[in-house]
Amino acid sequence: MNNTIIKAPCVNLSKIESVFIEMTAQNCNLKCPHCYINFTDRKVKDFIPIDKVKQNLSLLKNENIQYIHLTGAEPMLHPDFNHILRLCLKYSSVVIHTNAHNINDKKARFLRKVEEENSLGNEIIFMISIDHYIEKENDLLRGRGSFRKAIHAIQSLNKYEFNPILAIVNHKNIDEKELKLKFKELCDTINFETGDINFKIVPLLKKEGNWEIPDNVNYDKLNVECANSRTLTINGIFTCPLLSTDNRGKCGSDFNDFSTKSYLETSYCSQCIKHNNYLFSLSI
Repeated sequence: MNNTIIKAPCVNLSKIESVFIEMTAQNCNLKCPHCYINFTDRKVKDFIPIDKVKQNLSLLKNENIQYIHLTGAEPMLHPDFNHILRLCLKYSSVVIHTNAHNINDKKARFLRKVEEENSLGNEIIFMISIDHYIEKENDLLRGRGSFRKAIHAIQSLNKYEFNPILAIVNHKNIDEKELKLKFKELCDTINFETGDINFKIVPLLKKEGNWEIPDNVNYDKLNVECANSRTLTINGIFTCPLLSTDNRGKCGSDFNDFSTKSYLETSYCSQCIKHNNYLFSLSI
C-alpha cells in the first residue's frame, strides 16, 4: 500500500498591500453562469455591516495598504455603499468591482465629488465586468441588456474623468493581444481612449476540477492574491475572494488575529497558480 502523503504547497503573506471587502456574498442583479460564486439566493440581504468594516480597517492602520477592493456579488447594491466608500478612501485608493448596472451620469457625477472630497488624494478606480466586444455575444454570457449598461457606465465615468478598467473573462481563450485590440476598437467608437492598463483579462475558471500541483513553481514569487492580500467578509478573514465561502480559505475572525499562511489545496488554487497573474488585484 502506498502511504505517500501529498502536501499542499504554501504561500506566506509578508505584508498586506491589498484588502478585499466582500460587500455581499450573494446579492446580485445578474445571473452569469460562469461566476465563481455558488449562488443560492441572489436577493438575500447578506450585506457586511459598516461597523465591521470600520473595526477591521482600524486594525490595519499601520499597514501600507495600496488598494482596498470592494467586491461581491455586486458591491454597489450595499445600502451603505457610499458611506463605506468614503471610509475606505481614508485608508487608500479604492477599486470597485462592478457589473456597472447602477452607474449612470448622476451616479458618476456624485462619485467624482466623493473622490474630490478626499483630502488624501486617494482615487476611486472602477473595474467593470464585460466579457465580449460584440453585444449579442456579451449578453448571451451576462444577460440581456448587460452590454449597453456597461457601455453607458463607461461613457458616464469617462465624462467625469474616471479611467475605468474593463474586466474581461476570456471564455474562448482568444489571444490576449487580439482580444485587447477588439475591445480597443469598441472603446474607440465611444470616444474612450484606452491603453493596456484599461484591460484586465482573466481566464475562465472552472468551479469543479482536479487539484494539481504544477511542476517547477517558485511559490515565493507567485503573482497570486494570497501572497499580498486578505479578504474581509461577514464571516471573517479569508485568503482570497475565490475562497470566501470555502472553509479551506478561512484564516481568521478579524484583522486582529489571522494566519499569514495560505495552503493552496483547492482547484481554484491550481488554476490561479497556472495563470500566475493577479485575478482581481491591480499589479502592485
